[in-house]
Amino acid sequence: MHSNVISEVDSKADKVIDREKVCPLLLRIFVANMRHNPIQEYKNGSVPQHNELQIYTWMDCTLRELMFCIKDVNIDSRRKGTTFEFAIVTPDFRSNRMNFKTIGITTHGQKGVDDTKTLASCKFQIGDYIDVAITPATLPNRGRHHGGGDYPRGGGDFARGGDFPRRSIDGPPGRRFDRFNSDRRGFRD
Repeated sequence: MHSNVISEVDSKADKVIDREKVCPLLLRIFVANMRHNPIQEYKNGSVPQHNELQIYTWMDCTLRELMFCIKDVNIDSRRKGTTFEFAIVTPDFRSNRMNFKTIGITTHGQKGVDDTKTLASCKFQIGDYIDVAITPATLPNRGRHHGGGDYPRGGGDFARGGDFPRRSIDGPPGRRFDRFNSDRRGFRD
C-alpha cells in the first residue's frame, strides 16, 4: 500500500513570499553579549530595556539575514568569527509565563547549517520576540608582533606581554642606548 500524504506545514514553511506585494511584520530583537537575556526580563508583558532592535521583515527571513541586520547596527559584532545564537521567546497561554526556544546559530564569515532557517520554519508567530546572544570572535594572539610598525625588533617588553615597547633612554635616532649603556643598533621606539 502506498500513501501520498502531503504535509501542509512543510509547504507553508517553504513557500516563497513576494516581498513586493506582502506587507512586512515588525520583528522585535533583543541582543545581549555572551549570553541570552534572562527570561525574567520578559515576564508580565515587560521586555529587556536595553539593546532592542526593531526590524520590518517577512516570515521567509533567514537567520543569516537577521545576522547581517544586527551586524549593521552593533559595532561589536562586525568581526569575522562572531557567533550569533538565536532563540524565540514566546508566551505560554496556559501559564502566565514566557517560553524560550533556541532556533539556531550563525557565525559571521562562515557558512552553517542554520543560516538558511527561516522564521516560518522555526514556527515563529507574530507577537513573539527574538533573543540573540552574541559571542565575539576570539582576539588574535597579541603576544608577538611579526612585521613592521613601531614595535621593537627581536622582542622587548611588548613581546613578553608588557603594555608598551621598551623605550631607550638617550642617543640619536640612528643609534640608541638602553639604560645599561649597551649599544642596540636598529632598535626603534
